Amino acid sequence: MGFFSTLLKKKEKPLTLNILDNYNCPPVTILYGTKTGNAQLIAQQAHKYYHQCGIESECYNMDKYDVGRLPSENKLLLVISTDGEGELPPNARKFYQLLQHEEMPMLNNLQYAVCALGDSSYDHFCGAGKQVDAQLQKLGAHAIINRVDCDLDFKKSALQWIQNSYDTIVGIKKGKEASVKAELELPDFVSAKLLSRRQLTKAQVEQPVFHIELDNTENAVTYAAGDCIEIIPANPDKLVSQIIETLNLQKSQELISYNHSLEYSLLYQFEITKLTRPVIRRFMKINDSEALSKLYNNKEELRHYINNSDVLDLISDYPFKMDADEFVSILQPIHSRYYSIASGFKAKPGQIDLTVKTVRFQQKQRQYEGAGSTYVNEGLNEGATINYRLVSNPSFNLPEDKDTPVIMIGVGTGIAPYRAFLQDMEAQAIKNKAWLIWGDKHQASDFIYEDEIIHFYKNNTLAFINTAFSRDQEEKEYVQHRLTDYKERLLEWLDNGAIIYLCGHNKMGDQVKATLVRLYMDEKGMSEQQAKAYLRQQRDNNIIREDLY
Repeated sequence: MGFFSTLLKKKEKPLTLNILDNYNCPPVTILYGTKTGNAQLIAQQAHKYYHQCGIESECYNMDKYDVGRLPSENKLLLVISTDGEGELPPNARKFYQLLQHEEMPMLNNLQYAVCALGDSSYDHFCGAGKQVDAQLQKLGAHAIINRVDCDLDFKKSALQWIQNSYDTIVGIKKGKEASVKAELELPDFVSAKLLSRRQLTKAQVEQPVFHIELDNTENAVTYAAGDCIEIIPANPDKLVSQIIETLNLQKSQELISYNHSLEYSLLYQFEITKLTRPVIRRFMKINDSEALSKLYNNKEELRHYINNSDVLDLISDYPFKMDADEFVSILQPIHSRYYSIASGFKAKPGQIDLTVKTVRFQQKQRQYEGAGSTYVNEGLNEGATINYRLVSNPSFNLPEDKDTPVIMIGVGTGIAPYRAFLQDMEAQAIKNKAWLIWGDKHQASDFIYEDEIIHFYKNNTLAFINTAFSRDQEEKEYVQHRLTDYKERLLEWLDNGAIIYLCGHNKMGDQVKATLVRLYMDEKGMSEQQAKAYLRQQRDNNIIREDLY
């Protein structure tokens, strides 16, 4: 009997909860739910700090923690990042599901504190941390301190959370200092030489895609297919000049709070290609524009403005005379950009490849550019040094069992980790276990890595290739349509234990998941509620793995 048929005969509770009575817990237990590793870093630093202060603690990945311990816990600290638009990170989903389990008892004796990580440019800022916090309150647990919501520049807020939670637990009164100061040291960046860069798109397009090769021999790092690297970019020169000109300031002016000129700071230190709510809030404190206030208080208009504007738009649309130091005080530190590694370590350990699309488009009578993509694709010459940090992504790595089939679904540069998958599968002689469903706009110009993909098909590393080039016919076709076209094969592969990978923009991911729900309903007789519950179960059990942005 097929896997789906077996599933329908199972009870609806996929997860069991085993309460551990009177479990011997330490004074403090620290849990983290993370995707890029920041929540793990904060949790481990908190764990280290408590030990330095002589307080026993334990630190766990939420996915490895036995939730049955919760009724016995004394103090619980949780650090949790938000994945995309309010989603829980993959390694926190089972924990949260068990918190909602019908057999979970009230936690009236539990004291806890939540440090939530997120990106304020999203509507559901720190959504995962807020969900966990709300569920713990619902279960009767008591917050030691108020939840702290950290933006992308999380270091200061997270450090304060560690210190405040410790002070409250120990009973240190405000004004007195702990014997040891909490610290939060981020991993160091390493440098690599840019070996080569070549354009992958085959025509003159506004947003060309480039293949980047970095040296991984001098400062070698060990990575897995599916991992990413983090790069701090430089802002576009043209945008910096336009901002300085609009404010009628001098680019060479030295900033009081920074040992650099205004031009240098705008190039390398501050985020200017994106807008966030905190930046607009800080601007409102010095600019009492009625129009700006009206914008900020209209949720829909504010969301649209943030998604379609940058700092130049803000100071042009709501002009206000500021000096250089006053202006930079409203800005946020420049954000890292993350790029999937497009090479397999087993195949090419001495190299790190990237697939980078140049973000450039016309809007509102001017040109917009992305900081990270223009820096990597245009701002660096071959032989130049680039600084980066490895970001492991274990929830998106290949399965440990080499016999597990993989269905790789993506669009555009979402093909990058799949190229890494295929290189490593070829290096290990894994045959006919991979199916690629990938798309872009036009086959003639946008079929990147075409020769390599055909090579993987010819040597049976790829069992199947199905493409969807949306603009090559009158009626647009997308990758989710290929799931319907090949639904029998899809269900057969899932029956055989296949894992589905999704890589690309969130909209594509949502459309694929909606298509899967419809297929489960149409082909397996599930109700919509059953199909959605099954999809959630697949995600919780890492049968569906996502790297969406």
